[in-house]
Amino acid sequence: MRGQIFEILGLTVLILAILAIMIVVYGNYIGREQTETLKILGERQEIEGFKAGINSILYTTENNTGKTLLELLGIAAYNGDYKIDYGVGAGKVDLKKELEDRFDYIYGKGHWYLRLPFPNITSNIQIVVVSDTSGSMCNQIRILVTDVPKIIDKLRKKGKKAEMTLFLLGSPACCVHENGNLVPFHIEDYVNETKYFHVVTMPDTHPNKGYYCKRGCYRGGGYDEDWGTGLKCAIEMGPYKTNGEYGWNERAVKIAIPISDELPGGMEPNCPTHGCQRNNFENGLKAALENNVTVFGFSGIACGEFYPLRGGECQREDFERDTSYDYCGCSKGVVKRWMREISNKTGGKMYSLTNASYSAAAIEEIITKAQPKRIPYLEAGTLVPRFKTVRAVTIPIPVSVLGKYSELKVYYWP
Repeated sequence: MRGQIFEILGLTVLILAILAIMIVVYGNYIGREQTETLKILGERQEIEGFKAGINSILYTTENNTGKTLLELLGIAAYNGDYKIDYGVGAGKVDLKKELEDRFDYIYGKGHWYLRLPFPNITSNIQIVVVSDTSGSMCNQIRILVTDVPKIIDKLRKKGKKAEMTLFLLGSPACCVHENGNLVPFHIEDYVNETKYFHVVTMPDTHPNKGYYCKRGCYRGGGYDEDWGTGLKCAIEMGPYKTNGEYGWNERAVKIAIPISDELPGGMEPNCPTHGCQRNNFENGLKAALENNVTVFGFSGIACGEFYPLRGGECQREDFERDTSYDYCGCSKGVVKRWMREISNKTGGKMYSLTNASYSAAAIEEIITKAQPKRIPYLEAGTLVPRFKTVRAVTIPIPVSVLGKYSELKVYYWP
């Protein structure tokens, strides 16, 4: 009997011990669970607080434009540049600096980093060509109006949204070889105008601003050779649109191509490197730089025979027979140097036209390689250091024009 009592007591003690252990274990488990839960809640609260802080910064307004930083980030993502030009009044906004000033003030310099990728956008490629129309340029013009429209159509089918307006500085009065014979070149019989290729005659004066679009430099001649002032006029007018209207598309890749084998305004007398011709050249260069236009100068060679049309008859003339001026030397020297100069200073490339057909191949190369002037992303702050506790949030940035979002990633460490 006593033995049974001790057994029952022993069993009771064991059960109580087990219960005690279970209570302790469960209590520890509950404690750990509560601690873990509180930790998660704390971290989440920190992240949400951090995110709220970022949003409060993005909803502050920029003083000159009155737009929020969130709106400006969407515009920057569409433009592919964190510097936004609002023109007269608001001026230029450096969005990177605006962000740096605010984030440095709130989070401290060296304690944050952000990055916003910009979407990849296919831009229109718009080209204005300004062509010398003197007799020696006849074959170049024929290639431009017959072959280039086909090239543009071919490249558009491959996804290159290119278009071109050819500004003629005068009316070509020259002859070309057809089936072994010299025949008058009537441009209207050759031109292949399309929706994306237009041929227009350069006006004497700018339709809105009133200045002359072409200036002769020697005894009243050379108007049809002034590719400098003509370039200024073409750039400020922009490509042909419709119903007599001109203008560049917003965010287009803007390209200008002057084509000539002479100085802008003529090479007489004696290939001048200053004065009227140089002033004409500077007109074109200044307009290209001010309007963010890339120039690809096409330098012809005024050597050998050319075929002007006079009195309805095709004539044969030779630059090198005229010993009064060194046309050939000037075109190979000063003309080529100036074409290279305007190309280099605007980010383009000079092409030497050794034969007429090369101009079409050069234009195809230019369109194929043309890329919008976009940066791939905006980043600001200090790169995230190693071995730091880092908080990170992702904020969607609406790019409203595209109907898309880009993700702004922001990092902070104490």
